Amino acid sequence: MKLKGKVALVTGAGRGIGQGIALAFAREGADVAVNALHLPTAKKTAEAIRKMGQRAIAIEADVSKVDQVERMVNRVIRKLGGIHILVNNVGGSTEELVPTLEQSIQEWDRMLETNLRDTYLCCREVGKWMVSHKTGKIINIASIVGMSGWPTWTAYGPAKAGVINMTMALAVEWGKYNINVNCIAPGFILTDLIKQFIAEGHYDVEALIKRTPLGRLGTPEDIGNAAVFLASDDAKHITGVTLPIDGGWTAYGYL
Repeated sequence: MKLKGKVALVTGAGRGIGQGIALAFAREGADVAVNALHLPTAKKTAEAIRKMGQRAIAIEADVSKVDQVERMVNRVIRKLGGIHILVNNVGGSTEELVPTLEQSIQEWDRMLETNLRDTYLCCREVGKWMVSHKTGKIINIASIVGMSGWPTWTAYGPAKAGVINMTMALAVEWGKYNINVNCIAPGFILTDLIKQFIAEGHYDVEALIKRTPLGRLGTPEDIGNAAVFLASDDAKHITGVTLPIDGGWTAYGYL
């Protein structure tokens, strides 16, 4: 077990990618604090982890709010004894996918709060414990949208690009404390939300698969496996890196 004896905090772990990461950590021996915006979804993931033989607590918190982040982190440390691994998974886009000149400033602000501010707040608060104990693994979840230009995604994309840059900055700043800070940039992952978008006709699944060199869409388990690697000693000399997990989508330059 690659994470035996470790405690992980995974934000946005009630479903989708966050849930996939939390379950992957538990399979490798970690105890997990499961955060979600709504407690019932966090409880569902936490119960699945307990059935795997690991400790788990469910925490409802809006991680874009300073006071809620502070309470969440303090609770995890008190209940589980520390935080060796932090995964900043909360994020997402309901961005108005319209030409930039038609986008609202309110939506732009909300995308940065949802995808960048929350990552900063959690890194800052958990970083206090990690720096004082001179150990830690931080994994930020960005997106391939933050690695290239996607028209009409001029809020979500820059927010995720900010996560990628923050990852590099913290990796350099906190390396002397034995803290590894890395980032995963998922492509199209078959979460329940993406399945819903496909069913509603927002995405053409056949076109997405055709555009992906490996000929398949990713799964939450694919992201979970990569997160286990980055959180383990196998990646002890890797920091400041953003790993695209997209089936080759970003590498594919021919449209």
